Amino acid sequence: MRFKLTAALAASTVLFVAGCASRPAEPPPPAEAPAAPLPSGFLEKLSADGLFAFGRASIDDFSPAGRTALDELAARLNARPLEIVHVIGHSDRIGNDRANLRLSEQRANAVRAYLIERGVPADRITAVGRGSVEPVVDCEGQRGDALKDCLAPNRRVEVKVEFAR
Repeated sequence: MRFKLTAALAASTVLFVAGCASRPAEPPPPAEAPAAPLPSGFLEKLSADGLFAFGRASIDDFSPAGRTALDELAARLNARPLEIVHVIGHSDRIGNDRANLRLSEQRANAVRAYLIERGVPADRITAVGRGSVEPVVDCEGQRGDALKDCLAPNRRVEVKVEFAR
């Protein structure tokens, strides 16, 4: 009887061990999808007409929509460490070159000051005016209000951003 009990115990042990061994292995947990790489920078083009009155460059002249656009831009700039932010003012060709250069510099500096007031580090942001030397449209043959309207895309402020790596 002792042999039968031992044989029965051995058989049940083999079945138990075999049952454990035949269970399929649990699959490994799914690997997390790698996060999309963050952009290293961007270029924001703002219409000067959307920010300033024609021929003006004061922060007081910012339109409500212009303020909203700059507030949203400042929030994006403050979300990550910055390497550098270049604010570049542009004008159209109406008027003389010296006045257009001065106006584009004043607009770039106004945008820079506004962004600094919204928390963008002053040591990471530059401002420069280019005047009318980098037009995006020519508008040959236009005169008066039609010329002013046609040249609107040239009146802009560009903000080039490079984030720290």
